[in-house]
Formats: sequence, C-alpha cells, structure tokens
Amino acid sequence: MRNLFSQLWDSSEEQFKEEAIKFLGSADPRILSEWRRISIEITQKYYNNIITYTTNLFIPLTFLCRNKCSYCGFSRSEPQSDAEFLSIKKIKEELLKAQEYGLSEILITMGDKPELRYPNAQKWLENHGFHSTIEYTKFIANSCLEENLLPHINAGSLSFSDYQQLKDVSASMGLMLENTSSRFSEIGMPHHNSPDKYPEVRLQSLRDAGKLKIPFTTGLLIGIGESYQEIINSLVDIKRIFEKYGHIQEVIIQNFQPHPNSLMKNYPTVPLSLLEKIIILARIVLQPEISIQIPPNLLTGSENRFINSGISDWGGISPLTLDYINPNHKWPSIAYLAEISAKSGKKMKERLPIYPRYLNLGWISSKVRQVIIEQELSTEDGYRKRTQ
Repeated sequence: MRNLFSQLWDSSEEQFKEEAIKFLGSADPRILSEWRRISIEITQKYYNNIITYTTNLFIPLTFLCRNKCSYCGFSRSEPQSDAEFLSIKKIKEELLKAQEYGLSEILITMGDKPELRYPNAQKWLENHGFHSTIEYTKFIANSCLEENLLPHINAGSLSFSDYQQLKDVSASMGLMLENTSSRFSEIGMPHHNSPDKYPEVRLQSLRDAGKLKIPFTTGLLIGIGESYQEIINSLVDIKRIFEKYGHIQEVIIQNFQPHPNSLMKNYPTVPLSLLEKIIILARIVLQPEISIQIPPNLLTGSENRFINSGISDWGGISPLTLDYINPNHKWPSIAYLAEISAKSGKKMKERLPIYPRYLNLGWISSKVRQVIIEQELSTEDGYRKRTQ
C-alpha cells in the first residue's frame, strides 16, 4: 500500500485523487485498515508517539465581522455591550490571569475587518487612537509580549502589509481555509455575502504569510456541504503552498457543530466515521512536517478513535476561557486528554504557539525571541519549559 501511494503521487495526482475519493466513500473495513496503517506509520515515524498541545487564554477582540457565514456562531451584528471591541483594561486583567496560570499561548481572534461594515466599530477605534482593527490587534499583541506572554493571532484574511505589521508581535498566526471551493461563495451557500471567504483571498493570505516566514496554522471545516473532491482539492492546495513556502506548522481538521443562533442550526453533523477517514487522508496527503490537529472539545467521548488515525496535536486547551467559536462545547481537562492519550501509547507534551521546528529555524521576531529567552519558556528541543 505504501508503494502504491508513492507511485500514485509520483506518476499521477489525478489518479491518487480518484483512489482517495473511493477511500472516502468506501464501507469496506479492510480498505480503512490499510489506509489507516499508512497514516499511523507516517505519524509514528515523524512524531514518535508524542501528541502536543498548548495552554491558552482566548481573547475575542471583537465579535463584529463584515462576513455573514451561514454557520457562524461567533460573529454578532451588535456587540454584547456598549463596546465594539474588548477594552484594553479588560484584556490586561485577563493577561494577569494568564500569567498566574503560566499559560503558553494567548489566542487573539476577531471578526474580519468589522470597521468596513459597522461605522460604530470605526468610531470606537478612532476614539481609542487606532486607525484599524489590525492596528489595535498589534497593540494588544505587543501588550502580551510586555507581560511575557506569547500571542497567536488569527485576524482573518490579511494582506501582505497586515502580516508585516503583525509578524513583529506574534509567535505564530493562523487562518482557517475551511474549503477552497468557489462553490461555497455562490448564492444560498455558506460563504455567500462573505467577501473574506473567497478561496483565492484566503489562499493569497496563506501565501503572503509564507513569503514573510510566519509560522502558520490553517485547516478545513468539515461537514458544511463539501464533496469528497472538494475536501481532497483543499488538502492538495495546502500541500502545494507548503511545498513553496514551508511555513504551515499545523492543519486543523475541524468537524462542524451547528450553532443554535446560526442559519445552519439544524444542519446535520458529520459522521465520525467520515471524519476519521479525512484525518487519515490529511496525514497521507500533507507533508509529515505539518502536524494534524483536532479540537477535542468538539469530539468529547470520541477522542480515542482519532488518536491512532494520524493526529499529533490537541490544539489549545484553556483552563480560563471558553472556546468562543464553539461556546457550547467545554474544553476537556489536560489530565483527561493525557489519560486517554497514554492508553493509546501516546505521551502529551506542551509546546509554545510556535512549533519547535520553526523556533529552531529562527522564524520569530527579536521581540518574541527575547521573551522566550529571558523567561526561559523553551526547552533545548523547542517545547514548553515549565518553571512553575
């Protein structure tokens, strides 16, 4: 089977895609077993039975967003309070908690470019001395570094100049591709009325981050109406970008969970059997340097079936804050994940927002490096060093 995969990739990408479609649609347990075997072999060889994670604080800078995705439970047309953005005072209070808990990552996220849709958002920014959401994001990320905390920024689709501004104050950054099919932007589809979700916009955003050597997270959202072909094409798109720039440190395979306040609140969830196959396929398609991550809070009680399918990262686990993207799904404890990982022969290991490979390559700014060195945050092999 391993030789077959090698032959297919070397001789005909289209032939491989045909075999991958058959695999995703097959009910034959023997075929699943063979593909899983290859995925396990790749994972064990490269990750040596280690599953990584971070401990994080989730900062939703604003819930306002100019996009109107049908499935989204994060964005709101009006803020929860009188403030269009989370205040500097509130954020600094949260950062003190993060220091107390010794968290390894500050996850800063927000809706895409809210000031382009909401005049009040632009007014709030101007009243507080900022020209744009990106400028405010940079200020907050720099505040994290001043408190010796490492930011991971997911600010939506950004331009090359946006990334230039944020590279200096971020340990890593991210943008979910979700799916690279233009069909999702058509009328009646989930990304209609969402200009920042056009596939080429997001793909270019990934390329621009690559040009600047920003350690990056991306991923697919599974279960919003995609075809097998669209899943495979999206994985291949990520593979090609990594081949050129080498900056994608992890890919999240995220199963869609309906939000009660979204237009797709009654949409069925993806079968776990299919999700498992997609994880296996992602591990085989993508380069081994790219870690495969799943969100454990969306798979509570079923995590063990995915441990030996190709994953090597649990993502960020917060002891303090909600998953504001999926607020109805609580984080499992690190002790629980360590226990089920150990039962499958895996060892949990905490990392920083920047993976060891990129830390060793020096893909960080002087500001971020200074925090890591002065606070002794990293072990010699690039993982999280615990001093408390």
